[in-house]
Amino acid sequence: MATTSLWHIKGRLGDLIAYVENPEKTVPKGTEDFFNVFSYIQNPQKTADGSYVTAINCLKQTALRQMILTKQRYGKEDNYIAWHGYQSFKPGEVTPERCHEIGVKLAHEMWGDRFQVIVTTHLDKGHLHNHFCFNSVSFKDGKKYNYSKAEQQRLRDTSDRLCREYGLSVIEDGRKAPSRPVWLDEQSGKPTRYNIYRADVREAVNRSRTVEMMEKFLRRKGYLTDFTGKHWKIRLPQY
Repeated sequence: MATTSLWHIKGRLGDLIAYVENPEKTVPKGTEDFFNVFSYIQNPQKTADGSYVTAINCLKQTALRQMILTKQRYGKEDNYIAWHGYQSFKPGEVTPERCHEIGVKLAHEMWGDRFQVIVTTHLDKGHLHNHFCFNSVSFKDGKKYNYSKAEQQRLRDTSDRLCREYGLSVIEDGRKAPSRPVWLDEQSGKPTRYNIYRADVREAVNRSRTVEMMEKFLRRKGYLTDFTGKHWKIRLPQY
């Protein structure tokens, strides 16, 4: 069983170029999300020292520069500069190798014919998950990626089809799991949504200086969040 999500990252190409040419500079205001994604998804501690990092239509060592060159070539330098997505699996259902293999196949089918993509598999949580970061501008024709409802459904359908091909479960409906089995798993120390949530929230608190940073951190890990009301809400889409 795998769940998917995708969202855009805004910024200005001029700021990216200035930073790449002088990496000792502070990350430009307004582009923090982009650089956070690039450093976060390729974190050696999360990807077995880079063993689970794959580049499509670019080299992983120079992916950022190549994406910039594509934008310059077609004069597409503003607004959405990249897209960040994830594919998260049910705890214990896949090995790291299989998780990464499925993620790379998904990226190839979804974006591999037109976009530069980085695929990474993170191993640091009970639920193995893939991250995708790809250029908003196509190297093939200069057109920007359009994430429509149809494209959202295609992402889900492609992920589900790959899961079935590998003998994995898929989400057939939206019913909640019985509370007693979840409680029993908690008592036995098995991964559940609750202890996964606790670990991720604790990490978000420790790595954030403000509430806004905490919410962004959780969203980058694939959470749906709502910090607007009296009681904040978070959840992973598969639960």
